[in-house]
Amino acid sequence: MRATSTTWRTRSTQRTFERRSTWVYALLHFEGRTQSVVIRDVSRGGIKIEFAYGLTPGDQIEIQLMSGRVLQGTVAWSVAAYCGVEFPIPLGEDDPVLDTCQRH
Repeated sequence: MRATSTTWRTRSTQRTFERRSTWVYALLHFEGRTQSVVIRDVSRGGIKIEFAYGLTPGDQIEIQLMSGRVLQGTVAWSVAAYCGVEFPIPLGEDDPVLDTCQRH
């Protein structure tokens, strides 16, 4: 897959960040539960994850990368096994997460 540009929205701002397609295993932590998920794309503004169940918009979650880094975010949308997670503060342009989650 190729990188595309996407618009990332919050209640107060609108930004455009490059979205990178990925296939990165991670752990999702929510309300004392842990699920294995796959990060399917990443941008400075958030991620799309697959194999996440039981989440609804507004849920506050943590994503733990295999490196041990933990990303906090809010579920923006959820459809079947997919959901979009919005970061409270966009990642920096040189954040290692963007390189760790490499494109296909």
